[in-house]
Amino acid sequence: MTVLADLAARARRAARDADAATRSLAALHVLDTLGCVAAGATHPLASGLAAVAEVGGGGGLAVTGLPGRHSLRTTVLVEATLAHLDEYDAFHPSAAVVPSAVTVPAALAVADREGLPGRAVADAVIAGYEAVVEAGTRFGGPRLYERAWWPTALLGALGAAAATASLLALDEERTTTALGIAAAGSGGLLGADVLGTGHYALVGRAAADGVEAAYLARAGATASGTVLDGPAAAALGAPPLPATDSARPHLDGCSFKAYPCARPLHAALDALAALAGEGVPLGSARRFEIDVPGPMLRFVSDDREPPGPTEAAASAAFAVAAFLAGAADDVASYRGPLPPGAPEVVLRAAPDLDRHLPEHWSARVTVRLPGGGLVRKEVRDPVEPSRERIIAKVRRRLGPGAGARIAPCLALDEAPRASVLREPAESPY
Repeated sequence: MTVLADLAARARRAARDADAATRSLAALHVLDTLGCVAAGATHPLASGLAAVAEVGGGGGLAVTGLPGRHSLRTTVLVEATLAHLDEYDAFHPSAAVVPSAVTVPAALAVADREGLPGRAVADAVIAGYEAVVEAGTRFGGPRLYERAWWPTALLGALGAAAATASLLALDEERTTTALGIAAAGSGGLLGADVLGTGHYALVGRAAADGVEAAYLARAGATASGTVLDGPAAAALGAPPLPATDSARPHLDGCSFKAYPCARPLHAALDALAALAGEGVPLGSARRFEIDVPGPMLRFVSDDREPPGPTEAAASAAFAVAAFLAGAADDVASYRGPLPPGAPEVVLRAAPDLDRHLPEHWSARVTVRLPGGGLVRKEVRDPVEPSRERIIAKVRRRLGPGAGARIAPCLALDEAPRASVLREPAESPY
């Protein structure tokens, strides 16, 4: 069986066989992503996305953060980009992809356009997560960073294509074709200096391309069925790994983010929380040294004067300052300059932590205290935020009237139509 055929079969199977626990978790992922989109709409880089609406032209869908109504492609491109702007969206460690940003906005927009109910959205999200996570895992996950590929941009279209194929009720053959069309356009290089809007727009483009791929497949388009076998192996420098164990849907293994910053910094923040809980006077520390796996240095830094909020969200200096201010989970902490008097922070590669990849994105923090004291803490896996914490996170981002959206989202299978889950673009947060 080709990789594409396997992805199509397991995406359809994951949605068909999902139990109540997985479906409830899918609803929570939809809710969390809606909160991320809302946060992204207030991000300094979001204003530049208005140009996309001008290029994309009119249409029939409301778009978060934009006036008027827009085409399906514009809707998906903008909202998928917004979902990832604050680095606050759900993540799969082994695959090193953010499946929610490329899957959930696409599923919601297509379901809205097609007049489908919430249950169809849940099916689509489960299918989309299955395809993109499996692809990320089979092509090396975090190791792709070492070869300058961004896994989400490279493979994200597969998640949107699988989700859309589910919503359009494509059979297995047409779903495979949709994935083939999406895979043929795969790409997404990591930036070497400034990231900025262009980096995040890769998420939106992947999601929009995936949606279009499924519609093309429904219209009878054809595609190579082996593009993820020989061609992808040649381009990426390694053949795909064997298929993973499919006992549980990949959605079950995705992690929610507790902090709106680059994922390798989360274990470091949890290490600081553990030290604070032990009574270590972190506020008086002279220097913080953070060790992360070597491949993770491709997208984190200790820059104290980053060129923009994108780079600030990837800076250990900003993460530590936010923690010391009691605001590590506040998106605003990563959008302005570093506070005056912020301590020295040094980020280093630790080869001994590489062995935990890809299952564990660990970090080790060394704190140097006045008088020469030194404390150290290592965390292998960031703490998973509770359901209550996720709901509170979304409530903060949606603001007044949040309950009217949270309730139907948590009861996703019973929602009569997907349109009730999407915020009109004109509504303020």
